[in-house]
Amino acid sequence: MDSVNIANNSISRYLKKPRENTLFHRASLFYIFCLYVMPQYFGIQNAIFDLTIVRISIIILLVFIFCDYTRQGEFLKCFIEDKSSWVLLPYVIVLFYTMILRVDPKAFLNPFIEFLEMFLLIYTIKDDLGVDKTIKILIGFIYLLTILGILEIFMQVSPFSYLVTIRGIYTGRYIRGGHYRIMSSTNHSIGYGMLLVTALPFVGIDVDKKKYNIFKRPILLALVVTNVFATGSRSSLGVMLFELALMFIFSDREYLRKNLLIVVTYGTAFAILVFLLQGTAIGKFILLEITSLLDTLFGTQMSIKYGANIEALGQSASYRKLLKEVFHVSWLNPVLGIGRKRVFSSEINGLVVQSIDNFYIAEYIRYAYPGMLSFIAFLAFMGYRMLKDIIITRSAIIRMVLIGSISYCIHLYIADSLQTFKYLYVLFALYVCCDKTPYVPPDPGKYFRKKESKYVRK
Repeated sequence: MDSVNIANNSISRYLKKPRENTLFHRASLFYIFCLYVMPQYFGIQNAIFDLTIVRISIIILLVFIFCDYTRQGEFLKCFIEDKSSWVLLPYVIVLFYTMILRVDPKAFLNPFIEFLEMFLLIYTIKDDLGVDKTIKILIGFIYLLTILGILEIFMQVSPFSYLVTIRGIYTGRYIRGGHYRIMSSTNHSIGYGMLLVTALPFVGIDVDKKKYNIFKRPILLALVVTNVFATGSRSSLGVMLFELALMFIFSDREYLRKNLLIVVTYGTAFAILVFLLQGTAIGKFILLEITSLLDTLFGTQMSIKYGANIEALGQSASYRKLLKEVFHVSWLNPVLGIGRKRVFSSEINGLVVQSIDNFYIAEYIRYAYPGMLSFIAFLAFMGYRMLKDIIITRSAIIRMVLIGSISYCIHLYIADSLQTFKYLYVLFALYVCCDKTPYVPPDPGKYFRKKESKYVRK
């Protein structure tokens, strides 16, 4: 009788397993979709803790994990075995004591949830989806977002705005210089620009051939570039141009000659097209964005011709210089930050500064030097690991994530994170999970036959 029960239990356990795996697979797909595509203002509003759609998907995954002892152990391994967890520990300690001493739960919870999102993604990739499939899914999401971005240009309002169920998060339409600035599923046009900066490197990855080529997906490349222009963000445009240069440099050498020809051909065609359209609204908008960026970089005034407010550009440049004085504000404690609950406002050199468009300075305000430096150490550590592994493996995937990570971290110098860190953590998760087998050069004998001299006697 006992043997029969054991047999029945075994059969029952193995019959349930495929269904459980199928449900977990669907939950994983739902989580990645919510994480990458869905806006934070869609969910269930609550007076204590809003249940955004991303948080709902996190709860579903955690239920699957903590209701299974095997999954619990595997999930904990994601924290314990990866070196980045230990590098993050000092920052987490800073978050914890800031929460306690400033009586500010958000000081800990907001970054903690973002880290949880990263480790959940690492687990779902390792346990269920795999790196290659995840990349293909993300490329599909990027197509979706950029196509909706083109639609938004004509609609003059984000298609995601119809999903507002949590009040106080959606910030409304942005107009600058008479032009609507698209924002997609994010809360700000610059936030969408930061999303696109992390998405752009996916354009060049060839998952099946394990190679990288900037022009692998020309249509998607055009969609992303168009969307960046439509955000009206000079910072995103500047970072994107730098990123395109990185993508060209990191492409496999076999594509170099063809890529040079494409750059020259399409670059010339673009210049001619813009010249011909300079009298139209779209031509003026493109030239306004390009000349505004040049004015910001070199202190020129070319953008006046295309309708720019030169006084506003000058104020923006002065504001950037003024931000550095935040480190010398006497009432800010250099050891204990003010947390996230309090809003920063201070008079600096006779001017009141409230908005902090620099993540690293904002991090100093929130968590003082210990928080700012420990988080920068985490970012630097991840960058160092990627560079080291590129040399060892020559992996196309690691090249892709390094390009996106560097570009995003540069963008943080000219904007706060605007709740977009999850897109950087998507890149980090792919890096942690991807194959890191050392590169082995091909055997020359496979391609070249050793010629036998005609002078050698047989």
